[in-house]
Amino acid sequence: MSGWLGWFIAGISTVGFISLWFWEVRRVLRNFRSTVESAAGQLITYRKRLAQSQQDAALQEVLRRSESIYQQAAEHYNTTLCKPWAYLPGRLLGFRKEPEDVPIPPAA
Repeated sequence: MSGWLGWFIAGISTVGFISLWFWEVRRVLRNFRSTVESAAGQLITYRKRLAQSQQDAALQEVLRRSESIYQQAAEHYNTTLCKPWAYLPGRLLGFRKEPEDVPIPPAA
């Protein structure tokens, strides 16, 4: 019976470890993806403002910074997703790479 108990404890420990691993990867990737989505929304907003304005130089500078922020956020997210400890759980949980190029806003 002690052999059975040892296997049971090993099974519970393994399931617990894998659950915590997936939970942590999900938490980290959700935070990074949230940052990417926020940066994309901000970028689209500034693009719309620039399209409505008279090519304001200050607004163009803000747009350039927003593009840079989006690219950096997407790069950090993609780098984290491709790390060995996060790749398998991330893919199984449905996380996919984000495009690092700047998104085009939908037609309004």
